[in-house]
Amino acid sequence: MGFLNRLLSTILLLHIGPLVAEPLRVGVSFAIPPYVIKHEGRGIELDLLTEAFVGSGYEIQFEYLPLERTFRMLESGKLDAIINVKPGMLNHAYLSQPVITFHNRVFTLDKTQIRSLADLKSLRVSAFQRARQILGEDFAGVVDQNPRYEEVARQEGQVQRLLLGRTDAVILEQRVFHYYLAQLSGSEPYSGRYNPNQVREFELFAPTHYHFAFRQAAQQQWFDRELSRMKKDGRYERIFAAYGTTSSAENIKASP
Repeated sequence: MGFLNRLLSTILLLHIGPLVAEPLRVGVSFAIPPYVIKHEGRGIELDLLTEAFVGSGYEIQFEYLPLERTFRMLESGKLDAIINVKPGMLNHAYLSQPVITFHNRVFTLDKTQIRSLADLKSLRVSAFQRARQILGEDFAGVVDQNPRYEEVARQEGQVQRLLLGRTDAVILEQRVFHYYLAQLSGSEPYSGRYNPNQVREFELFAPTHYHFAFRQAAQQQWFDRELSRMKKDGRYERIFAAYGTTSSAENIKASP
C-alpha cells in the first residue's frame, strides 16, 4: 500500500506541478524586432528571459505595452519585471547585470545630412519613447528646442514615416530599423518610392547597455546566475544567431 501511495503521489505531482508554477509578469514593448516579435511570441530578449527561467518554478507571461507604461506598472506592482532599463530610471527595482547592448542611430534619406546633434533642431524628428532620458542631457537639450520632435511607441511607424517623407530623421536602434526596412522596402506603398540605398545612417550616440528590472531580488539573482551560464556555454550567442545576428557591434543587422 505504501508503494501505491507513493506512486499515486508522484503521478499527481507530475500533473499538478505545471499548474502551480508561479506567474512572472514581464512588461515588454509592443514590438521591437528582432528583440520582441509580438505576433510570433518570440524575439532575442524574450528568448533570453524564457531560457533563463527554465526550471525556476516561474511561468513567464509577457505583457505587450507601450514602453512608458511598463515602467509605471512595475513601480505600482502590476508587473514583476520589465526589459531595457538603465541605472537611475527606476527607484524601487532590482537591476540585472547588463543583458544587451543597443546601438541607437539617426536615420535619414540621402537628401538630409546630419553632422551633429544641433542639426536636429530644425528637422521633423521621430524617436522612441524615453529617448530623452536614454540618449543623454545634450540630446534632451537639443530636442527640447524642437517643436517638431516626437516620441512614439510603435517603431514600425517611424520607419514608415521616413520612407513616405513624413519625417526627416528617425532615431532608432540599428537592428530594429534594418529589420523593419527589410520588410517595408519590398511592400506597397514603399516599393519603388525609395530605394533602401537612399537611407543614410549617422552615429551620434554611444552604445546603450540595458539591464532587466525585477521587483524581487530572488528573481533578479536567479536571472543573473542563469544569464552568466548562458553566456559561458554558448546559449546566449545561439539565441542571437537564430535571428541572423550576433551580440557583437560588428554584426548588428538582423533578418526578419
